[in-house]
Amino acid sequence: MKIAEIKDAKDQRPFQPFLIRMADGREIQVMHPDAIAWEPMVADEDEDNGEPAEPLTAICVVPGGRREIIELALVTSLGLAPAGQEGKGKGKNKGKGKGKGK
Repeated sequence: MKIAEIKDAKDQRPFQPFLIRMADGREIQVMHPDAIAWEPMVADEDEDNGEPAEPLTAICVVPGGRREIIELALVTSLGLAPAGQEGKGKGKNKGKGKGKGK
């Protein structure tokens, strides 16, 4: 997977939590845009294609405060929320005006 796809998921606004699926079966939740980071792309160009060299690993802070270092080449897919779907607990008036007998 290209880092650009993960960057797009991280940079979407409003941010929607997403899931990183790894080749070994792990699933890593990214609940906040600051919960994933990687080294900036190296300024030296890749000899093969003239493009800037991409980072090889990223670090994720997962729920509970643990850190996962992931090898980006082993990311198989991202689980993204459908466009326009609000994140958990972000709904307007959620639970308001629906009380019993009101």
